[in-house]
Amino acid sequence: MDGNGNASLSERIRLAEDLTRELVELPEWGVTIQVRALPVGERLRLAREWRVENEEDGINENFYPTLLVASVYDPETGDPVFGEDALEWLNDKSSGPVEKLAQVAVRLSGLGPTGVDDAGEGS
Repeated sequence: MDGNGNASLSERIRLAEDLTRELVELPEWGVTIQVRALPVGERLRLAREWRVENEEDGINENFYPTLLVASVYDPETGDPVFGEDALEWLNDKSSGPVEKLAQVAVRLSGLGPTGVDDAGEGS
């Protein structure tokens, strides 16, 4: 706070609600789900994890489940939809709704074609 009781620029930035959110309708599951952009720290952690696991075979079978656990929320309660146990069973679900959620999470979080490769650079 400055001398006039106003929040500093840094404080205003810290308190800003800046994580993009999008509602996604999934008729296959009969639900509407909120997908949120990943915060920077989570984005970097996941990108680093995916890169390490992808070095040999080029793909991480837990990419979608991990992304959904981190970015999918109940729009009514704000609670995460999936817990860590979902990492075990999300790959057994239909690819349509899982892919749809993952694509939104990737877009909102800036994990485009080069995003996962570049996210950990310099960190």
